This record gives sequence, structure tokens and C-alpha cells, in this order.
Amino acid sequence: MIKLSIHFTFSLFGRNRQTRKSKGKLDFCQAALNSIESLVGIRAKSTIDNYQTALRSFSSYTKRPLAIEDISPQLMEGYQRWLTEKGISLNTISCYMRSLRSLINKIQPEADSQRLFNNVFTGKERTEKRSLSIEDVSRLRQLTLPSQSSLSFARDLFLFSFYALGMPFVDIAHLRETQIKNGYIDYRRHKTGQRVCVKLEPPMLRIINRYHVAGSPYVFPILNDGDGMGMGKGYEAGRARYNHHLRHLGKLANVQRKLTSYVARHTWASTAYHSNVSLPVISKALGHSSPNTTQVYLQAIDDHSIEAANRMLIAHLMRV
Repeated sequence: MIKLSIHFTFSLFGRNRQTRKSKGKLDFCQAALNSIESLVGIRAKSTIDNYQTALRSFSSYTKRPLAIEDISPQLMEGYQRWLTEKGISLNTISCYMRSLRSLINKIQPEADSQRLFNNVFTGKERTEKRSLSIEDVSRLRQLTLPSQSSLSFARDLFLFSFYALGMPFVDIAHLRETQIKNGYIDYRRHKTGQRVCVKLEPPMLRIINRYHVAGSPYVFPILNDGDGMGMGKGYEAGRARYNHHLRHLGKLANVQRKLTSYVARHTWASTAYHSNVSLPVISKALGHSSPNTTQVYLQAIDDHSIEAANRMLIAHLMRV
């Protein structure tokens, strides 16, 4: 799976693996891809994904083969400005920069990578609260929207994420019909590989049935043609459109916080916590790779506790 993703990255860069060079020097993107491939099976999948995403973004900025010797502090400052103008958050910029710095260190340990990244952000910005109140979610749920429109689809995906224990958008997009069995959704987190089992509650099933596309292996029309609702043509395009529609929905519902694909997940966790659902139950429901100190408790949690907790949250929302 990861190797396929790396090979797919080659096509994104638009370069031939055998011929790419930068004026006779070692091409950075090619060397970085080789380095990433050598780490498959050694480093965590989330780390590999971070490297790939950062490299894809950097290649989109440079638009040409680039030797490591061509990478300068000025180039990285320009890259940061480009990312900022595209609306990328500081924490995401930091993740890209740290990934690129790590790749440079792996390819050319003697390079002065610290100097290259001195004038760009590689720290961690304190993020604003991402969760909504249950009243905010209720207003969003009660919005009157045109049936089968892109806005109603985005609203339903947001609600489905909340109903499904805060399922991330990437896992919703890749969710397959085969992962729904005997009244449960059984999948592995795209980011961590952790298994998550979600009991299908009635509002979740209604949303699934609403967007079923005959012949598609996917539960929702995100990775295929989008079924005319403006979500198709690939994961990245689908997520961008989803976030665009969420911002519009937030204004319509008079939600003060910025709506993004992460908000439903944070909202489920926050609502569960304030409803006195125990931290180990929340951690297991979210599919987190938990610290060793909580591992004993996680193993002992009965999945029915998660089902009961989720049923309680959905019932609470429906009453508002």
C-alpha cells in the first residue's frame, strides 16, 4: 500500500525515475523518494505519509528538478510565503518544513540543514479550540438545504463523522461497502492503522443510504465522480471542496468557529468528555495510538461501552 503511494508520487512530480537529474547533480526529490522508500516497514506509516505530503507540496512549489545544493534559506522562505498565501496553517507549514529538513539530513548528513530552515517556522503554534457545542451541531443539522446539493452532502458528511465516533474525513472517503457488516463499520485508521469498530446507528444508516451509488465500492461518492455533488476527482480535491462547503455551512448556521474536516472529530471527543465518558473509552473510540500508561485500561474496555456512549451522544443531539 505504501509503495503504491510512493510510486503514485512519482507521477505527481511529473518526472521520469530513470532520467531525472538537476544539471548533473543529485536531484533532491528523486533522492528523497528513494530515502522514503527505504524507510517503508521501518518507520511508522504516519511518518511516511508526512514525508510524502511535504515532498509533494514542495515539488508543486518548485515545479522543476532541484539539487540539494540549490536549496537555500531564501528558497525555503519563499516556499513558506507560498504556503501561507494558500491558507496553510502554521502547524502544517511546520510539519512540512520538519519533514523536508529530516529528508535532507538523511540524504546529505553533512548539509547545514539548520541554516536552511533558520528563517522558517518549525515550531508548534497553540491552536484554537476546534470543537463545537452540541447546540452548534444541532443548528447545522436543522439547516434547510437543497436536497442532493453539494452543501447538503457536506453537512451530512460532517454529521456522519460526528455520529461515527469522530471518523476522520480520510477514513470516510476511503470507506468501502465491504467494511460494513452485521450492523457495524469495521475499519482501520488510515493514519495509525488502529482498528475501529462503530455500531451503525439509525441516523448514520440514513446518510449512507442517501448517497449509495450502485456499482461503486465506496460508501460515499468522494473518490469517484462525486455523483454531481462536487466532491469527486480524488481525495485531496474532495477534502478541499469539503472544507470550502463547511465554511459556507458554518456561516449559514451562525457557527462562530471555523468549520473544517477536523471539527466533527474534535467535537465528538469534547462532547463525550463533557458527558463523563471515560478517557480510555474516548481514546479507543477515536482509534488513537495510546501511551503505554493507558494500554492496560484500553485492553479491558468493552466495545459495548463505546456503543452505549455513542448512542447517548446521538440521542442528546436529536433532543436539542
